[in-house]
Amino acid sequence: MSSSFTSKTAIMSFDDYFSFSTTPLKEIISATNNFADENLLSQGTSYNVYIGRLLQSGSLINIVARKCPQINLVINELIYGRNLKHKNVISVFMIARTEDMGIIIINKHEANESLDKHLRSPALTWMQRLHICVGVARALSYLHYDAEENYYVIHGNIKSSKILLDHNWEPKLHGFTFAVRAKKHYLCVTSKYNGSLQYMDPAYEYTRGLTNKSDVFSFGVLLFEVLFGREASIQNNDNWYFARLARLHYEEKNLDDLTRSSKTNELAIVKKLFKNSI
Repeated sequence: MSSSFTSKTAIMSFDDYFSFSTTPLKEIISATNNFADENLLSQGTSYNVYIGRLLQSGSLINIVARKCPQINLVINELIYGRNLKHKNVISVFMIARTEDMGIIIINKHEANESLDKHLRSPALTWMQRLHICVGVARALSYLHYDAEENYYVIHGNIKSSKILLDHNWEPKLHGFTFAVRAKKHYLCVTSKYNGSLQYMDPAYEYTRGLTNKSDVFSFGVLLFEVLFGREASIQNNDNWYFARLARLHYEEKNLDDLTRSSKTNELAIVKKLFKNSI
């Protein structure tokens, strides 16, 4: 997103921002081949996600178009897409309105897609993995301490599928559908939480509220996903099975049993940093 676009939207009202960011529906229909099945990237409970190529200023840009029939589900995405400005946080590229008054959010397509697709890949080096984790940590630090003076922005759904990777493997956090603003140092009681169970802070089950530490717990699960080279899992109805497994192996000093095999100095450095983060 250009710096001129960013500076303009920062001072706009939300209505003006919405109008300024809206592009004709016909352009998105053309870019996605009328939302053809072969352009369908993923299908979820809230969004259908399509890939496409959009003509902008004489050049074709690879895009991802998220089609949502319920406008209430995308308000957060639009608000945070306007207000959050950080290199490790995805910005909304443009918006389109569907004929039935639903919303399509368009982002630029990231060349290496989402982190979950690469967890098992031996091609993703340990230093690249560390770089990705540091980038996500910086995004969370921005949300929790720098985005607003007296409030945390709590993402509420940190997981590997919410981390997009550009052509340089720079991570970009996205998925603010259920994010909340919380006054700093206070519990934010909310019924909006829609995070995946295996990443969920166990404290939420008892408090029904979120703090910035809720994101930090989920980030800890993400760290172990990257270290172990596999997605977090649930077994025997234990939502925190993966987190418990990681802690057990850490406490028994046998993390090597779960770590992707490697004897390089890179791995020793990364493991030390991961251990210090617990």
